[in-house]
Amino acid sequence: MCREQCLALAGLYAAHARVTAGYRFACRAGCATCCSVNVVVTSLEAEYLRQAPAWQDPALAAEVHRAAAQPHYTPACSTNLVAACCLAGREPPPDPSPHRPGACPLLDERGLCRVYDHRPLACRAMASTRPCAEGGEAVMDPFLFTLNLALCQVIEHLDRDGRTGNLLDMLTRSGPDLHSASLVRNRPLPGFLVPPEEEQRFHAAMDTILAWPVGRGRLGDFLPRLR
Repeated sequence: MCREQCLALAGLYAAHARVTAGYRFACRAGCATCCSVNVVVTSLEAEYLRQAPAWQDPALAAEVHRAAAQPHYTPACSTNLVAACCLAGREPPPDPSPHRPGACPLLDERGLCRVYDHRPLACRAMASTRPCAEGGEAVMDPFLFTLNLALCQVIEHLDRDGRTGNLLDMLTRSGPDLHSASLVRNRPLPGFLVPPEEEQRFHAAMDTILAWPVGRGRLGDFLPRLR
């Protein structure tokens, strides 16, 4: 994975934190209701996660391998494929794999993420205004769902020659194994899915994110000029 891609991903994470800083979320350390074995990431995000100091512990890698050996959710298509189908007025491919019970093996005994600073966008995006344990699900501003979906698309575009899959698979496979049938080929960004009533907020947020400095340039340099 090239250094520029990882720098761009780190910049996107930082920009996402800046844009969402004004929200009052109920999420606190040890609140791990949403930390499950059903997290989906790209190969770029998995590579970035492997840079976390905690991942250098062989015991943690062994825990992830044990979890990956159990039945788990595997996505049937990538975010950009779904977006491309929606933009073209077609139904996306079916996603028959069921979500499975179980906590993410990256959690420690206190319910804290051992790779928190390197966690993928799917984890950063799962932020609720009410404790998830109370109602069994996150409560989120619909605009944040739109923005987070768009940033998932951006990450996939950054990693458009890579793969998408369950976090467990992405952390336990590399090289030729990334071409496994259980992993989905990534696609370029086809455009964003933004409801008309959210367009103004969306473009303002994206302007901030795409202007985020990456190396000697900015994050927008890595993307096509789309609106």
